[in-house]
Amino acid sequence: MIRMGRIVSVPSLATGMAVVTLLAGAAAAAEDAAGEEDGGLAVLYRQIQLLQDDVRRLQGSVEEQNHRIEQLTREQRERYIELDRRMLELRPNALGAPPADGAAAATVPGTAVAAPPAMPERFAYNEAFATMRNARGLPTDERVPMYENALEMFKALIAAHPNGEFTPNAFYWIGEIHSALDRHELARQAFVQVVNLYADHPKAADALYKLGLTYHRLGDSTRAGEYLDRVIRDYPQSSAAEFAEQFKAEQP
Repeated sequence: MIRMGRIVSVPSLATGMAVVTLLAGAAAAAEDAAGEEDGGLAVLYRQIQLLQDDVRRLQGSVEEQNHRIEQLTREQRERYIELDRRMLELRPNALGAPPADGAAAATVPGTAVAAPPAMPERFAYNEAFATMRNARGLPTDERVPMYENALEMFKALIAAHPNGEFTPNAFYWIGEIHSALDRHELARQAFVQVVNLYADHPKAADALYKLGLTYHRLGDSTRAGEYLDRVIRDYPQSSAAEFAEQFKAEQP
C-alpha cells in the first residue's frame, strides 16, 4: 500500500496492534495485582485491630480478677483474725479458768474439783499450725503477734502431751517461728530437741538442716558445716540433704 510517499507494511501495523494489546493487558494485570495487594493489607490491618481489641479486653478482665482476688484475700484475712480473737477470748473458760467476773465455781463440800480436760492433741496441733501458717505474709504488726500466739499454742501442746504424736513437730515449728523472728539461739534450742530426742522422726532430717543454717546465722561456720554434713551422711535420700548440699555449694 502506497500512502503519502511512504510504504506502510500491513504486517508491521498488525504487529504494532498486537504490542499495544499486550501492553494494555499487562497494565490491567498490574492494576488487578495492586488492588488485590491493597485488599490483603486492609484485611490484615483489620485483623490486627481485632486482636488489639481482644488483648485490651483480656487485660481489663485480668486486672478485674486480680482486684477481686486481693479483695477476697483481705476479707479472708480479716475474718481469720476476728475468729482467732474470739477463740482466744473463749479458750480460758473452755479450759476451766475462773469466770471473767471473778465469781467462784460452785462446789460441793468434801468433793474434789476435777481438772479441766486437755484439748485433744490433733486438734491442738492443727490449731497451732493453722495460726502459724496464716501469720506468714501478713504485715509485721499483724504477723509478730500471731507468731507469738502460735508459739504459746505449740508450747501448751508439748506441756499437755509431752510424749504425744505431734510433740516432735511442735518443737520443730517452735524453732521455725523463732527463726522467722530472728531469735536464732531460741531456734537452735528447739531444733536440738528434735535431733536429740526424736532421731527417728521424719522431722529429724529437717531439724539437722535447720541447725546447720542456724549455726551459720550465729556465726559458727564450723558447727554449721558439721550439721550440714551430718544430714547429708545420715539422711542421704531426704530433701533436707539436697538442700544442705546446695547451701554448702553456695558458700564462698
